[in-house]
Amino acid sequence: MPINSKKLQSAKAKTTSVGEDGRKTNSVEAVKVAMRLLNEMALARRAMRITELADLMGETKPRIHRHLATLKEMGMVEQEHSTERYRLGWRLFQLGEAAGAQFDLRYRAEPYLVKLRDELRQTAVLAIPINGQPMVIATSDNIYARICISVKPGNRPLPHCSAFGRLMLAYATEPAQRALLAESLQAETEQSVVDPQTVLNRLPVIRKRFYDYAASEMLLGINTIAVPIFRDDDVLAGAIGIVGSIQEIPDPPPKAQIDLLRQYADELSVQLKSNAYRQTRP
Repeated sequence: MPINSKKLQSAKAKTTSVGEDGRKTNSVEAVKVAMRLLNEMALARRAMRITELADLMGETKPRIHRHLATLKEMGMVEQEHSTERYRLGWRLFQLGEAAGAQFDLRYRAEPYLVKLRDELRQTAVLAIPINGQPMVIATSDNIYARICISVKPGNRPLPHCSAFGRLMLAYATEPAQRALLAESLQAETEQSVVDPQTVLNRLPVIRKRFYDYAASEMLLGINTIAVPIFRDDDVLAGAIGIVGSIQEIPDPPPKAQIDLLRQYADELSVQLKSNAYRQTRP
């Protein structure tokens, strides 16, 4: 099949451009420079001038200025009006706080993931909310099954037709719920819930019973149960759950599986200064 040279040139133009200093740049290179900038500023522990940063990094002043302007717009750096020096910004502090909380939850939850795997003999999963949607950050794979059902960290279950997704959605703000459900909802299987109103009607039920499940909604023959983990009273910190075949986690799930999940979620929540499970018994 002949190569269309015009299309090839157009694709290159999208990924590569020439900066004011005459050097070719692309998105990957731009990210690398931005990260080096933040690293140099963090190591210096003080506000810095553009000239100083350019000399340290071996870059031109115009290029450093462009990157600093973008980082400033995003709240990653701030500029002192009196000296025009740059320092790390408030947004980095927020991200650091969030990252610290997530690593703390993962550290605390890892023993519980192993206990869930060993006691229920299913793959155990830990996820956190990112803008109202789940992201898996840790798992403990079922080592007892002949065929292991695994979920990789970084996985983003859909908000409308997964147990983790609907659970995160249940504790999101109403505008976030509406925004996520305003898009065209994708069906992973014929069992997937794709009607926005049906999902909205289910959210109060999830908050009342402190769990959700999704039988054959993401993959036929596979079921998932997820329960919330809270911090600082009633703030959703994450969710812990199990994934397995429909034979091992039937529809509806057994009370014993749900009770053990909620017991461990309660213990984790107490460690994170929340008595949500004890104040409102599911």
